[in-house]
Amino acid sequence: MTADSAPSTAVASPEGSPTASASSTSLSSLASEDDYQQKPQTQTQKKLLDGYGKEFEIPNYTIKDIRDAIPKHCFERSAATGLYYVARDIVTLVGTFYLFNKFVTPENIPSYGARWALWALYTVIQGLVGTGLWVLAHECGHQSFSDSKTLNDSVGWFCHSALLVPYFSWKISHGKHHKATGNMERDMVFVPKTREVFATRTGAAIHEMHELMEETPIYTAIHMIGQQLAGWPMYLFFNVTGHNNHSKQTEGKGAGRYNGFGGGVSHFLPNSPLYERKDEKLILLSDLGLAITLSVLTLVGKVYGFQAVFVWYIVPWFWVHHWLGKHAILEY
Repeated sequence: MTADSAPSTAVASPEGSPTASASSTSLSSLASEDDYQQKPQTQTQKKLLDGYGKEFEIPNYTIKDIRDAIPKHCFERSAATGLYYVARDIVTLVGTFYLFNKFVTPENIPSYGARWALWALYTVIQGLVGTGLWVLAHECGHQSFSDSKTLNDSVGWFCHSALLVPYFSWKISHGKHHKATGNMERDMVFVPKTREVFATRTGAAIHEMHELMEETPIYTAIHMIGQQLAGWPMYLFFNVTGHNNHSKQTEGKGAGRYNGFGGGVSHFLPNSPLYERKDEKLILLSDLGLAITLSVLTLVGKVYGFQAVFVWYIVPWFWVHHWLGKHAILEY
């Protein structure tokens, strides 16, 4: 990490408890912000401790040691296997769509409530299968789908475009994320706010933040709902949660750019500082894929109505990003 952060107030817990006691960060034990910042560390706090309060020793094995321990067949890529999975998911999506439209009708199921419940189930099923298709395109972006870069990018572009994901735009920024995961200045996906920044935004004292946010179900629920519904689009459109140090862009494209509405930092703009000039044609190709999908959805909406598109595509789309959001929470 390159950004400074305030020292933790959590005291190592005894061996009987895997987490720190809430009382160790209570406001009553922190008389003022100055006391919090200047409180000397104990000898125990200077040691590296695990979750049970025992001293932790840094492993001495290397990345190469880990890689060598993995069987070689785990690094083998198969285009046939990858294409089979893509075909399986597409057939499942089309088959589910056909079966529900064929049989979940007023003629076959007179009860409105039963039909509503079954169509709700449809959205969940399509969302799960769509998530599988999203992950396959993700593997294409990592070039782990097959040995052919052309096949990887073609399949990835097709699958992600169908899910309204800008494939190459995401692929480039996601690759940079993996090169700087957790770096407070360069991570392209998730840069957590320091307590100083968060406290400034909320008008609270720094030493109050942990106590105020600790075990707060309402706050957590609101944050989760916002993330599940709007987190992914906000990231794509405005680079929310990504780093905001665009002035350091080597080609000068980041001058005056900033994350957020109107800041000019977006996965859809070829001149975005997220990309180098050599990548701009790929960003346009990503946008073309989205334009094709949106055109198809618009045509379907004109023929069958918005309600049909909402149930057939939009709600499953939100389910896809629900599962991706859960993955992001677990990863970060």
